[in-house]
Amino acid sequence: MQMLNDLADAALEPSVARVSRRRWLIAGVLFLAVISAFFDRISVAILFTDTAFQNAMGHGYNPARLGLLMTAFVFAYGVSGLLLSFAGDMFGPKRAMAAGAAVWGISMALMGATNSFSAMLMFRLLLGIAEGPQFSLTNALVKQWFPPREQARANAMWLVGSPLGSAIGFALTIHLVGAFGWRSSFYAYALLNIVIVLPLVLLLIKDRPDVPVDAQAVIDRTAQKVPYLQQVLQFIKDWRFWALTLFNTCGLIYLWGLNSWLPSYLVRSRHFDLQKSGIYAWLPFVTMFFGMALSSWLSDRLQRRAIVSACALFLAGISMYLVTQFASADAAALMVTASSFFWGAAMPPQFALALRILPPGAVATGIGFHNGLGNIVAAFSPLLIGFLIQTTGSFNVGLSVLPAAALIGALSMSTLAFRKY
Repeated sequence: MQMLNDLADAALEPSVARVSRRRWLIAGVLFLAVISAFFDRISVAILFTDTAFQNAMGHGYNPARLGLLMTAFVFAYGVSGLLLSFAGDMFGPKRAMAAGAAVWGISMALMGATNSFSAMLMFRLLLGIAEGPQFSLTNALVKQWFPPREQARANAMWLVGSPLGSAIGFALTIHLVGAFGWRSSFYAYALLNIVIVLPLVLLLIKDRPDVPVDAQAVIDRTAQKVPYLQQVLQFIKDWRFWALTLFNTCGLIYLWGLNSWLPSYLVRSRHFDLQKSGIYAWLPFVTMFFGMALSSWLSDRLQRRAIVSACALFLAGISMYLVTQFASADAAALMVTASSFFWGAAMPPQFALALRILPPGAVATGIGFHNGLGNIVAAFSPLLIGFLIQTTGSFNVGLSVLPAAALIGALSMSTLAFRKY
């Protein structure tokens, strides 16, 4: 069988050369779209510390209600990913992604114009619905344009938009809010989506190459003729898919909890000024980037993606536990960056694993389930952490949610560690 695959790959070599430049260009557009989306998602977390924003929302500093703004987005994001990702399989990733980018821009503009907490909450829900299918559409494109041996690296190329989007977004939002007021950040990100992301998607994205990129792609195109619902049932019955989904859920609990409460933790618990907290809120997402880059290369090289992911998330959980044990504020902040490095290393291999497990005709739907269910559960992470902080008066108690989730996720992924993927 391997010999047949090698012969098929050799026959397809000229075709692969023709599409190689196009596929990395597409990966670049996906990377930019994820960065822009993360600007939208995390910008409100900076405003948790902004008095003018709190007063405009009519409630002052209320951790539970502020956490609800993030929870509402993530919950809608998860439900949308679960229910709407089929659009990528039915209508094509390009159309679905273009429609989403347009709504992202409109949602951000509406948030910039609002003067009430209830309206802000509604527009956060709208943004979540529009962004929900993004990861499933992106994975569907990677499945079509990249051979399995490159898929961890291809996924890492767009997935690093997550930490970079958070790192750049935190710093940029702090600057915009400080210089021009809280509304300016929403309007700036609305323009980014409408003027840059949407045109690039329309001009450069294509649902699939004209020719298969390798022998496995030839097999996949044949397999796509299997009825859609049959392929959906295939992954729903696969225990490996559910082990991956539990892992992803735990990883997202960590991510959304950290995104929502890190700036407030640094200012209110560790007593950093806004400038210093901005530096330490930025660093974890830089280390996430390096973790993703390293693990994507390592897991493609070893073809042992489950082991890489399980070990990395375990170390992320241990590191985050140590954050709450350090008396030194600077040491605790630096340990957050270490934990974030390991979290970043845990995430890219799981998507390459998912692309090996999911049927080719239901990739967008499968990733929608995988990411959607994870985000629905993880949506309650910011709210739970905010509730624990408010009721106990301790950020350390609230942040204990993060290491607990990481350790459960590592255990789930370890069930796949003895198979070569």
